[in-house]
Amino acid sequence: MAESTEKTPFHWKSNIAWKNRDRIVVRGYDVNELTGSLDFGQMLFLVLKGELPTEAQARITNAMMVSLAEHAMSPSSATVRFATAGGAELNGAVSAGVAAIGRLHGTADRPAAMYIGVEKRAEDEGLSIEEAAALTVREMRARRENMPGFHHAQHIRDPRTVRLLELSDKWGISGTYVAIARAMEDATEEVFGRRLWINGPGAMGCIGLDAGYSPLEMKAMFITCRTLSLCAHSIEESTREKGWRASENSDMVQPLSLQMQGPDWYDGPADRHLPGDLVG
Repeated sequence: MAESTEKTPFHWKSNIAWKNRDRIVVRGYDVNELTGSLDFGQMLFLVLKGELPTEAQARITNAMMVSLAEHAMSPSSATVRFATAGGAELNGAVSAGVAAIGRLHGTADRPAAMYIGVEKRAEDEGLSIEEAAALTVREMRARRENMPGFHHAQHIRDPRTVRLLELSDKWGISGTYVAIARAMEDATEEVFGRRLWINGPGAMGCIGLDAGYSPLEMKAMFITCRTLSLCAHSIEESTREKGWRASENSDMVQPLSLQMQGPDWYDGPADRHLPGDLVG
């Protein structure tokens, strides 16, 4: 007798949540029990990690999200504003802004991966954290490779970092990865001849690891909190500014104004004509 080849009907398989007509259950908890009991930081930890956070984990999660939710004009907020100026709906404009969160913006996952590499190197080569950190900094400098999570072109010394590390120390979160980040910062003085300070995403990277998050989960946290800002920028752009960002009636030159696009700003080939045999 031939074996049956009938397949199971398609269904999503997930350990995050389930629902039916009467209930919604998240990680084993009824959503109505969670509602009014958890704050958003606790909920984020539960959804991403599958368990409720400790008090310290919840507090540092909320602190990181507040600290990194808004950063005035940045690649993502500028992108969301241009998308809105083009007439995109709120969700479309925000998704454009989220797409601008790349390797050089909102990169808590990249420094986190670097810190993990330093820890592994220390274990594999029998080095102290300080030795492994210093070697890594020297080698990255020799390769002319940027150190993600260090230095900030606008702030030099990021004002968010001191506060986040202070709270991480105070609430007992700081551990191996905060120590690695601090050791790398210390090593930059000798290697670069000046101190490269840990920036906001770099602080989030080391604190988040010590709080139990993976690099990808920290990326998700950054996207989640910065989305609040992107919504606000899109709403402000749509309610306060004219579409297109090109109006000549504005009291300042607009980024898409013809004043910004004339021949004075063009450095391509001079005016030329098609060869005779191509002219229609």
